[in-house]
Amino acid sequence: MPVFEESGLQFGFDSRWTVRKYDAHRFFQGFSGAGLKGVDFIALSGDTLLLLEVKNYRRRRSWQTENPFDRILEAPEAFAGHMAGKFLDTLRALRAIGTYYRRKWLFRLFRPILLRRSGGHSDWAFWAQVDAHLQGRQPVIAVLWLETERDQAVFREQLRQSLKNLLEDAVQEVQVCHLGTGQLPEGIQVRLAPK
Repeated sequence: MPVFEESGLQFGFDSRWTVRKYDAHRFFQGFSGAGLKGVDFIALSGDTLLLLEVKNYRRRRSWQTENPFDRILEAPEAFAGHMAGKFLDTLRALRAIGTYYRRKWLFRLFRPILLRRSGGHSDWAFWAQVDAHLQGRQPVIAVLWLETERDQAVFREQLRQSLKNLLEDAVQEVQVCHLGTGQLPEGIQVRLAPK
């Protein structure tokens, strides 16, 4: 099970999932230079494409006295807009990546084979599968992992609704998760990273 560390949390994806840490991928590096934002992870499993953004607002240093989440509570609309922008920019980039690959004759030649292979074996297979998913208008789930010191259930639901409104038809489902909620799809585990 591949485990990725992000913002003081560990995300484990079992064999059902093919994952790319998008914000560390070479494609993201190019898009961020053009001003596009991106989510932390892109994951595929069957007919599900998951866009996962991680925000950890727990105090992680002993010297921190202020709760970092208080700033979010002061401007929830701005936060929702910023998060929606990350999801929309990522979808925009994924479509551009698909167009980039579809223009390559070698990719077009091998695309049927790439679609049958596990996306974990090669970048070409992964991006071919993401492109086919988007072209086939299959479900896209936007997940914001919002880790806070106290469960903010009411805020999380308001944020989920705001994101759903801002993302409109771009995604089929929006989830806002927290360690205590256990809402992630099967095969994904999350825990605090050891200090």
